[in-house]
Amino acid sequence: MEFRVSVIMKKTLLSLIMAVMAMGAVAQVPQFSSTEFEEWLYNNTHIDLNATNILANKITLYTTSTGVTLTLTSPAFDCYAGQTLDMSVIWVTDQWTNSNFVMSKVELTAALLDENGVTVDSVTWKPTSVNRYNYLDLPLNINRSLHSARLRFAAWKADVSSCGAVRQISITSSLRGDVNNDKEITVADVNAIIDVIQGGVADDGLMTRADVNRDSEVTVADANQVVDLILR
Repeated sequence: MEFRVSVIMKKTLLSLIMAVMAMGAVAQVPQFSSTEFEEWLYNNTHIDLNATNILANKITLYTTSTGVTLTLTSPAFDCYAGQTLDMSVIWVTDQWTNSNFVMSKVELTAALLDENGVTVDSVTWKPTSVNRYNYLDLPLNINRSLHSARLRFAAWKADVSSCGAVRQISITSSLRGDVNNDKEITVADVNAIIDVIQGGVADDGLMTRADVNRDSEVTVADANQVVDLILR
């Protein structure tokens, strides 16, 4: 209870403003599949980006013998600090039974690029096992104030014997720190975390949202991170 009061006192004036300032609807983010690939860029000049080639697993990502890294880049989309991108990717490793296949080489990286194409954050899937079809979950937090960004997918270590193909990318977006799921970040979200810490009833969805720093536990550190998002 003392922590709850101290947080509210810490930002009494700011909360009067922030409590009525909705963060707005979540920005539309790009999707990728055999029916949704317009404006995506594939830098392999030998393969057209079309429905047939996507379904045939020809959108492969690897480093060629001449040192060119094949990448798949999304169209630009609106974004903002505090937004979380939850990416579900179908990553096909056709060579997974090949004797020359190296599992570590199919690590898939999704990089967040700013307006100038500079990487500002990234997340990498590091496999402990693989199959032909791999269903990956790649969460990415936007930690700085970007107005527009792109996503670039690459398998930096892969070669022709250990490559993978992107079949589908489904992306949903939410607000990191929006613990009570009301589309804004306010003192109420801090209080929701404190309720969880003090043993309040919480379903799986609330527990996931309350773990703001994604360290697999809900602590005062998560509440402090929400305060930082409000004060930003």
